Amino acid sequence: MSSEELLFLKIQVFYQTFQNGGYDHPLDLAKALEGLANDAWDEVDAIYPSSIKIEP
Repeated sequence: MSSEELLFLKIQVFYQTFQNGGYDHPLDLAKALEGLANDAWDEVDAIYPSSIKIEP
């Protein structure tokens, strides 16, 4: 399974959980959305790597 397929699956699971009332508390919803956003940004970083690499 590719990373794009995995991200899409995570979005589908989130949507189903949301539709079924699985997020009772706003904090739970915020955590789930933040996780999806982080995964999406990781995907963007993998597709479009930074042109400048800063070494620590």
